[in-house]
Amino acid sequence: MDLEIGSAIGDYQVVGILGAGGMGKVYKVRNVISDRVEAVKVLLPDLLAMPELADRFLREIKVLAMLQHPNIAQLHTAVRAGNQLLMVMEFVDGETLEHKLRQGPLPLAQALDYMGQVLSALDFAHAHGVVHRDIKPANMMLTQQGVVKLMDFGIAKATADNKLTMTGTTMGSVYYMSPEQIQGAATLDGRADLYSVGVTLYESVTGKRPFDGESQYSIMAAHLEKVPLPPITLDPRLPQALNDVILMSVAKDPKARFQTAAAFRNALMSVAGQIQASTAPVAAAVAAAPPAAAAPQAMAAPPRSKRWLWMGIGGVAAAAAIVCAIEFVPWKPTHAAAPAPHTASAPVQPSSPPPAEATPGALPPASETATAPAVPTPTAPVPQTAISKTPAHSSTTPQQPPVQQVPTPTPPAPTPLPPQVVAQTPPAIAQAVPSRDVLNAREHFAKLQVRANSVHDSLANLKRTMQAQGLGLNAKFTQPEGLMDTYLRSAENALNQSDLAAAKEYGDKAERQIEVLEKLLNL
Repeated sequence: MDLEIGSAIGDYQVVGILGAGGMGKVYKVRNVISDRVEAVKVLLPDLLAMPELADRFLREIKVLAMLQHPNIAQLHTAVRAGNQLLMVMEFVDGETLEHKLRQGPLPLAQALDYMGQVLSALDFAHAHGVVHRDIKPANMMLTQQGVVKLMDFGIAKATADNKLTMTGTTMGSVYYMSPEQIQGAATLDGRADLYSVGVTLYESVTGKRPFDGESQYSIMAAHLEKVPLPPITLDPRLPQALNDVILMSVAKDPKARFQTAAAFRNALMSVAGQIQASTAPVAAAVAAAPPAAAAPQAMAAPPRSKRWLWMGIGGVAAAAAIVCAIEFVPWKPTHAAAPAPHTASAPVQPSSPPPAEATPGALPPASETATAPAVPTPTAPVPQTAISKTPAHSSTTPQQPPVQQVPTPTPPAPTPLPPQVVAQTPPAIAQAVPSRDVLNAREHFAKLQVRANSVHDSLANLKRTMQAQGLGLNAKFTQPEGLMDTYLRSAENALNQSDLAAAKEYGDKAERQIEVLEKLLNL
C-alpha cells in the first residue's frame, strides 16, 4: 500500500510521509474523529506474498503492546485495511539523536540525561523479556521537551522465542552492534543492548564512533578484535569516571560489562551528580567573589567522592574490578617553587627562587601566600654563581653543589660478541622460517580462496534473485561473508610477512566461515 498525502485510510487522513524502512513506510496521519495527529506504519509487501515479514510485523505490534513506558514510542492500536496490516502509533514531534549528533558532540549533562532515559526504557523492556537488538541514534527520537523516545522494535526479540531471526541489518546498525551479534550468537540478552548504548554514549560525548572503516566488514572485525581508544584521549576535558563507565560498557566480553540497564543508568547518574556538585560551588564562589579574587578561587575544585561507581555496579563483582581499581582524586593546586629543606652545610638561599625552578601551571593558594614566613633578604644581591659555592670557601676554592659531589660510576664497556657468534647469527635467522612451510601455507590459502570465490558467486546469484523481489540478503549470509573476507585478508597479510602462526590462525577462522556459508548455500 503506497499512500499519498490527502488520501484516507479508514478514519485517518494522510498528512505527510515520515520515513521508510525495509519492512514498510511510516506516515503522519490525523484522526478525522478525534483530530489527534498520529503515526501509521504500513507493511509494504502483500501479506499473502510475504508471510515472514507479516510475522515480523505482528511481532512488533505484540511487543509494543506490552511495553507501556514514557521513553518508548507507544502503540495505540493495530488495524487491517484490505489485505494490509496497519500499526497506529504515537506521533513523536522532534528529531533523531543521529540528526542532532551531526552538529557535533553533546554537552555532558545532556548526553548523560539522554542515555539515562534510554537505559530506563531498556530496563523496562528487559524486565519484560524483550531485547531491542537495534539500539542506535537513528532509533532515538528527541522531543522538543527533551524527552527521549526509543523506537523501532521491528527486530526486537523475546528471550523465550527462538523462531524469529534478524534480517536486513543496515549499514548504520553495524557501527553499534555488539560482538556477540556480529558472531551470530544463538541467544542474546540485554547486555547486547547495553553495548550499543555504550557506543552511542561514546559518540555523543566525543563526536566520533569507537570503530570506523571503509566497509561494514572492517567495522565488524574491529568490534571483534580491536580495543577502542579511550574517550578521554579524544577529549581530555571528560571526567575520568565517565571515561571508565564508557569503556566498561563496550567491553567485548558481556560478563565484563554492566549486567543490567539499571546498573548502567545508576553509574551515569552518579557521574552526573559529581559533575553538578563540582561545578555548582565554583560557579557560586565566582559570582560572589570580587573580580580580582574570582580567578584564583575558580582554580580550586571541591573534593569528589571516590565511591562514584559503587551504586551503579551493584552486585557485579567481576565488572566492578575494572572500574573501582582507579581512584578519582580531585585536582588540587600544588605548592610551586617550594625549596627543599636546607641543611646547615648550605644556608645560603636566594631571596626568591629563579623562574626556571617553578613548576609550570602551579599556583599556591592565596591563604598560604599570605601566611608564609618571610625569608630574610640579604643586604646585597646574591650573584647567580654564588648559589653553587659554599660560603666558607667562596673566596678561595669553588665547590660543586652537594648533589654533584657523588661520583658517577663509569659503566663497564660492552663486551663484544665472539667472532664466531657474530658470524653464525645471520644463518640462524635465515633458517627460522623454512621455505617448504611457506609454500604449504600458500597452497592452503589458495585452496581457501577458491572456495571463497565459489561462495561469492553463489551469494551474488542469490542477491540478484532477492533484489528482483525487492528484498535484501539475510544477515545469516552477509555476516559470515564479511568475516570470511576479513579473515582471508588478514591471513594473506600474515603470509606476506612470513608470519605462519598468524596466517594459520586467520586461515582457520576464514575456513569456519566458509563452511557455514557452504552449508547454507548447499555447496
